[in-house]
Amino acid sequence: MTDAGLAFLCGTDLDTCDPSGLAAFYDSSPVLRHRYQKVADWTGVDAERLLGRGRDRAGARERALIGRLALATAMLGIHDVLAVHKIRPGVLGGLGIGTMVASALAGALPREALIRTLADEAATEGPDRAGAIALAFLPAGADPEWYRGAVHGGVRFGGALGRDTSGTYRVVLLTGDGEELARLAAEAPEGAVRISRGNRVTVHSPLGGEAHARMRRVVPGLPFTAPAVPLCSALEAKTLRTADEVGELFLRNVVQPAELGALTAEMQAHGTRLGLVLGPSLPRNLLRFPFPVVHVESPADIAQAISAILEFGVELSPAGHGVPHWV
Repeated sequence: MTDAGLAFLCGTDLDTCDPSGLAAFYDSSPVLRHRYQKVADWTGVDAERLLGRGRDRAGARERALIGRLALATAMLGIHDVLAVHKIRPGVLGGLGIGTMVASALAGALPREALIRTLADEAATEGPDRAGAIALAFLPAGADPEWYRGAVHGGVRFGGALGRDTSGTYRVVLLTGDGEELARLAAEAPEGAVRISRGNRVTVHSPLGGEAHARMRRVVPGLPFTAPAVPLCSALEAKTLRTADEVGELFLRNVVQPAELGALTAEMQAHGTRLGLVLGPSLPRNLLRFPFPVVHVESPADIAQAISAILEFGVELSPAGHGVPHWV
């Protein structure tokens, strides 16, 4: 394994976004504005909508489109801003949409191909889809009856996110029918199931058969290459080294539960001493990681990232290493 030092983590959309952070980034950074303009050119979705403005007034189909593109654009753009500060990852990985974004950041897929794939996937979804995802907080030592009895039919286990920062709870991702998830939340202790209604993406779930079939049609035509930066899977403790492995990850990512612990363990095996969570994805101060993490989703977070890099003795990759941020 390499001595990666710095890991970039790309999360999935869990409705944790504070839009003011991205808006401040957009207003202050020409690099970020450039990335938003590129995505707008590729998709026809302008920066205002990618920043989430007016999303509440959009229909279901448009919300699905914007939800995917907004998070992906934010993570790509924040990566580019960090690159200007000569902050580059030694290893990459992600959950959900973040798996796909991390693959592009590792140089395994051109960004335009990634964005067009996300846009096409959202455009083919039916407008009446009633899916949802939720975080469930389970006692660390046991699976309560309300949880075990619910995970069948329209609700499925979507992944293990590990312990919360106190070590009291196991945090798991649930996916499926919105009404059934709401019923589960009502039966569970208050606050034990937190539904993310803004995210209608079926990911990491065997319920994603339609999306999986669509991805099987798309993946053979995508121009995958071997990652230029170590790319870790969230489906098992594995580093992907070939174009074929990345394509297979895109397929399995739709229907197979994620294991955040497997991802971070593989990153740790690469010598990770600090992780940066890109964009408004994984919730702040909720999950326990085996290494310190800093969330970067506003201009003020850049200074915190630099401070943490110095504090934990992270040696940054030399200039020019990895993937050019303007691609």
